[in-house]
This record gives sequence, C-alpha cells and structure tokens, in this order.
Amino acid sequence: MARIVQLPPAVANQIAAGEVIERPSAALKELMENAMDANAANVECEIRGGGADYLRVTDDGEGMDADDLPRALLPHATSKIRDAGDLSAVSTFGFRGEALASLAAVAELLIASRSAREEHGYQYALTMNKPKPQAMPCGTTITARAMFADIPARRRFLRTASTETAHCVAAFQRAALASPRAGFAMIVNEKKRITLPPSQTLKERLASLFPALPALAEDALVVGEEAGALKLSGVIFAPSHGATSKSAGQFFYVNGRFVRDRILRRAISDALRTMAHDGEPGYALFLTMPPEMVDVNVHPAKLEVRFVDTQAVFHFIRRAAGKALATPLGSPLRTPPPMSNPSSSQAASSPSQQQQHPSPSSPAYSSPSQPQSSKDAAEAWRQMFAQSPPPSQGEERQPFADNTGALLPDDDKPLGRALGQMHDIYIIAENSAGLVIVDMHAAHERVLYEKLKIAYNAKSLQMQPLLAPERAPLSPSQAAALREHSGDLPGVSAKLITDDAAEVSAVATLIAGRADPGRLLIEVLDGANEFGFAAAAEVLRDKALSTIACHAAIRANRKLDTEEMNALLRQMEETERSGVCNHGRPCWQQIDRAFFDKIFH
Repeated sequence: MARIVQLPPAVANQIAAGEVIERPSAALKELMENAMDANAANVECEIRGGGADYLRVTDDGEGMDADDLPRALLPHATSKIRDAGDLSAVSTFGFRGEALASLAAVAELLIASRSAREEHGYQYALTMNKPKPQAMPCGTTITARAMFADIPARRRFLRTASTETAHCVAAFQRAALASPRAGFAMIVNEKKRITLPPSQTLKERLASLFPALPALAEDALVVGEEAGALKLSGVIFAPSHGATSKSAGQFFYVNGRFVRDRILRRAISDALRTMAHDGEPGYALFLTMPPEMVDVNVHPAKLEVRFVDTQAVFHFIRRAAGKALATPLGSPLRTPPPMSNPSSSQAASSPSQQQQHPSPSSPAYSSPSQPQSSKDAAEAWRQMFAQSPPPSQGEERQPFADNTGALLPDDDKPLGRALGQMHDIYIIAENSAGLVIVDMHAAHERVLYEKLKIAYNAKSLQMQPLLAPERAPLSPSQAAALREHSGDLPGVSAKLITDDAAEVSAVATLIAGRADPGRLLIEVLDGANEFGFAAAAEVLRDKALSTIACHAAIRANRKLDTEEMNALLRQMEETERSGVCNHGRPCWQQIDRAFFDKIFH
C-alpha cells in the first residue's frame, strides 16, 4: 500500500493559508494593502468578535471587472506580476496572489467590486457559479465570516475576542500610518473607533493614531537624509520624553511596507545608544530605495526583507538617524523642548530614573577639590580641547567659560541666562518662555563626551599589552572573522591559537581594566561579521569615552559662579544630543510661565 499520497486541493490550500492568514489581523493587513495597491483614497474596516466572526474592508479604489472576480480567488492569481523576473523589482504591497485565495480557504468569503468601466458592480463567492450584478459605487468590498470555523485546530489557537481585536487595531494603525494621503475608518463591534481624514501630514496622522505617544512634541526630531538611491524620512520621538518597551511605538517602513527587521532596528539602536535610558525611543521612519535593491519575497507575511547590500543600508540608516539626533540645540533647525507641567508624566522623572540618577551622597557626586576662579577655569577648558589629550581615568577637570570668552546671557537664547544654583546640583536659568532647570553633571557629561569624540577621532588608538594573554573560545564564524581581519580589529589584539580558540594579547588603553578582553574580542568579531569593522570600532570608542566623560564631569556640591553657569548653557546649545546625558537621562527641563501663573492664580 502506498504511503505517500497527494493531499486534496482543499487541504493543501488550508495548509498554505496558515502561513499567510495566521489570525484575523493578518487578513485585515492583506486586505488593506490590496486597497492601497488599488489606489484607494478612502478605506473603511469593520470587525466583530475580534475579526474571526466578521471582517470587512471597503475601498473606493480602481475595482475589478466581473471576469476578474472568480480568478481573484484562485491560488497564485495576481495582477501585480507576470513572471519570475518581476520578483526582482516588486513595487506593490501584494504580488504573490495568495491573500484572497488563502482567506477563501479558511473563511466564508464574499467579494463585491466595480470598476469605472462598468455600469454596476458584481459580487462573487466560491459557492456561486458566476458573479451576480450588484448596485454599488466604484471600488471593492471584501467580507469574511466565520474565520477558521472549519479548522478547529486553528480556531483553538485564537485568543480572546478582545486580544484579537487589539491585534486588528495594531494592524490597522500600521497600515494607516504608511499612507497618510488616504482616509481610513475602523468600526469595532458596530461602533466607529478610529476616523482618519485623507491628506494628513505624518505628524497629524501620528496624533490621530497614537495620542498618548510623545511624537508630537515640538522637539520631535525630524529625519530627512538622502544618499544616492537611498532616502530616509520620518520622525524620532525625543529621547528625553521617555522610552518604549521592545517594539512599542517603533515603526519602520521599507518602500511603504511595514517590516520588522533586525538589521534596521540595530542601526537605529546604534544611533540612539547614548541617548536612550531604560528602553528605546520610538520612531516612525520610512526608507525608500529602488525595488531591485531589496527582496520582499522572504517571509510568508512579508514582514521581513533582505537587502542586496546590507552593510550599506545599515550604515546609511545609522548615519541619517544620528545626524537628526546630533543637531545642536542652538541650531535654527531646533527649538527648545515643549513647555510642560513638571507634574505631568512626561516632565517628571520616573522612580527608576530618579533612583539611577546619582545622588549627592553617591560616589559620582563626591565633592571635588576647591573650585578655581572663572579665569583659571576658562584656561583649563580651552586647554582641555585645544592642546591637551583626553583626560585619563580619575583625572579631575575644572569648570569652564565660553570658548570665545564672551558670555551670551540673553533671554532669547534657547537655554536663557543663569539665575543661580539649587542645592549645588541644578542650574536655574530664565529664557523667554519661563524657567529652565539643568542637571549640571548630566549636561557637562554630554558636553565632555561629544568633545572627547572629536579629540579622540583625531588620534590613533593606543594599545596596552596584557600582563598575561587571555584565551577566548570562538565559534566557527568568529574564528573565520579573526583569521581574515586579525590585523584590523578595533581596540583589541588577538590571534588564533587553535581552530576554535584565540589568544588576546592587548586592548585599547582607554578601556584597559574596564572590559573583559575575551568578551571584548567576541563582541568585536560578532559586530564585525554583521555590520563591518567600522561599526564595531565606533561601539568600542563610545563605551570608553562615555565612561571617561562621566568621571571627568563636574559633580554635585560644586559652586559655580554666573559666568561659569552661562558658559555651560552656551556650550550645551552648541553640543550635539544635549537633551540627554550619555546614559540617556534628561539634561534639562523647560517650565513655562503659564505653569507659574496657574499656581499663583
């Protein structure tokens, strides 16, 4: 008796459908993308019972003729491509011809459509012999009922209706964010839940979809960068306004398609690594590139992509995001953070942030030696970055004056003019909007860090031999990387001693005694394998210089005169990423005059 048999078409279709339609939200995503491919100006979605009981998507797009309706429900039937060669340059959301056929295999599907060429529309289902006439405007309506009703094994894995509804809403939000030119509406259990007008800007669409996110703060960082065929645009939510957990509030699109890509997320994380605290800031970013440079046919749900030149894309995104984050506060492209009530959730530090901020009694705030005069401080400041090498570990640096020696205490400066200190920890300044409170240690730490990077990049990396070489076990890929690039490793000197082990003989002087040599080698090799040695070198540099800046920054209980305080404010306005310190904690906070007017009636 033969043990190998060919599955019936119905069973094969249900198995294939499971890869594309894993839950109702996946069906909603596919139908919304079909509407966008049809150039719809308005899309209305409706779900009941989490989408499993009832799911409908109506659009006013190009529609289909009567002859196309039966073919639309056949497996691998599509209007998007014609042959395998078209897969190398896919410019539409859909192209495989799987979504409608898969949905018809797991639900009762009814499709109604009318093109501008027809006097009326038609409706069709697999139970019909041929399409039937139906009065309707131009566009398409697809209705799915009783999803997975005939597949108990699949239905059993669905969550509660409220959970499936949440997944559907998230899919709706991602699709609607990608197309702010179109209008969208979502009805949940017969109640309109979301209404989005057409022709919104990105910020307006974000405000409509996610009113709780800090994306619309006036200092949301706008990204706009081009390099050859690559273009990145969008916004990064200001790190000082809080972080997200995992991928919440993080939206990345490639040619309009929402993707979850490890390389892209790593590039953004690298750009933000000295900006975020307790999580990662959110963002809505859109990468545009020629379709032949990216393969979207690598995941059943098309949530992953593969780039022809991964490293080029990685470095471009990291550079573009870093450039937006690096815009100095005093630049015409930047304005101060929004004037917020300190008692609000955005203005006040979370308990975890307060606990991790050094207190006056902690070692980070230990009292230094007697302060010097402003004249001496100015000279120390100029020497520090003009002639002197980066400070060694534990070396104490003194306060400073403005680089030009001319103070600019005008109220119209972003951080205003200094009024005094509070508890010898915070600088209180006045600007045209109200008061500015500056954490002088955090602010000076960021200023030092950015200056140290400039000074460091002008010098070669000094190495310090280890007293005793350290052995490090390696994976095959790590060993291959070391074999190929042993003379190019940033910050670490090592050689293979066996096929699966290396010997580390020296590390960068800046991090000697602060990093485990074996672990450092593995981090560098892994980073170099994935992103190239240039990226690995930058990570190593940033870790070392961040530690030095933290140790060298002015501490609590340090008295500063007005000239020194104003000098720090001016330096902050000229410094990249001055909103947060190297550890991602806020450096300053604006309090508007209206807050005080309210307090005192």
